[in-house]
Amino acid sequence: MVHEYRDINFLVGDLDVLRNMEHTRALPLFSKSVISFLCRLSEVLLHDLRAKSYGDVAAFAFWIRRAAIEREAVKYAAMGSRIGWGMAFHITPSNIPVQFAVSLVYALIAGNASVLRVSDKSFPQVDLLCETIRTLLQQEFQELRPYICIVRYAHDNEATQVLSSVCDLRIIWGGDRTIEAIRKSPVQSRCIEIGFADRYSIAVIDADAYLQADRAVIARDFYLDTYYSDQNACSSARLVLWTGDDIDRAKETFWACLEEKVKQEYLLSDISGSEKLLRTAVLSDACPGVKEIRRDNALVRVELPKLLGDVMNHKGDCGYFLEYNLDSLDELACVLNKPCQTVTYLGEHLHQKIRDIIFQKGLKGGDRIVPMGHSLDLSFVWDGYDMPLTLSRKISDQ
Repeated sequence: MVHEYRDINFLVGDLDVLRNMEHTRALPLFSKSVISFLCRLSEVLLHDLRAKSYGDVAAFAFWIRRAAIEREAVKYAAMGSRIGWGMAFHITPSNIPVQFAVSLVYALIAGNASVLRVSDKSFPQVDLLCETIRTLLQQEFQELRPYICIVRYAHDNEATQVLSSVCDLRIIWGGDRTIEAIRKSPVQSRCIEIGFADRYSIAVIDADAYLQADRAVIARDFYLDTYYSDQNACSSARLVLWTGDDIDRAKETFWACLEEKVKQEYLLSDISGSEKLLRTAVLSDACPGVKEIRRDNALVRVELPKLLGDVMNHKGDCGYFLEYNLDSLDELACVLNKPCQTVTYLGEHLHQKIRDIIFQKGLKGGDRIVPMGHSLDLSFVWDGYDMPLTLSRKISDQ
């Protein structure tokens, strides 16, 4: 059956590739051709002066460098014979420009062909990545042309329904509303679907460890975790939790150092500043006793009188931080619920303690526990899913 696709803008690939993709053969996990393609893509991007001006593109290129990919290939080779499911259909997010490329890597590594719908929002990173991928497929990796199609189309386009009906994998980024809307388009009975729902993340700081650390480095690391993505990344901390003895002195120094960093590097839009005012007003009604600390719209802190499980309903972005002093690390349990993705920490001893709390209490949140400055690091495990394994099938000998 030939499916009709209308009003589609092709950034990589064409109509023939799109129509034939459901018939493209699956590849083995970490196939040689895919490894070669990704390593070459990394090499080209790392030498492109344009890419160096975008930290997220540079980080993506570094993630798929040859040494890293080959190391992962060796690790996954020990997990048995695996091959892709077939065709993956990706709905990618509008707030993180490079995420479509990350999703593509997951599917390619697992052995799948991919159709990726990217946002209508214009990002130079998307243009650069698509241009580079398109050139490599045309010149050096023509054998992989049937495996990659990157498109834009309107939300009401019938393409979503058609692609959903033929795909073997459906990967939905963008949050709860996007997932709900896309799921109105049915998939095949054996289709595997992953929905990356709305998540939030937190930071836990040991005050005494902070006071012994390089404060400029910590300000840089926290800035990268949060401001670099306007706190739009699911892994960016929205809630800062303090522990230790000398909390007051640590807080004063920490926020002052961060404020200097923000003044030097961050540009806040007018609308974001206005939204912060409204957000605090709403939070005050829901949680009497909150204290807002604002010396500049680009950095707003809201100290909480108590830590409640639903406090993250009032999370903000663009430099809006909820804040609380922990009496005990056990209090973390009320925010380590299902929507909590990443816990960044400062203080080496906190890693094991946070891990122990999750396992001892059987908590459903906290998929990642990483040092401050690493919340945006790319990984083949995301939101608790081991992506190469989830997106491939194992050929059993028994």
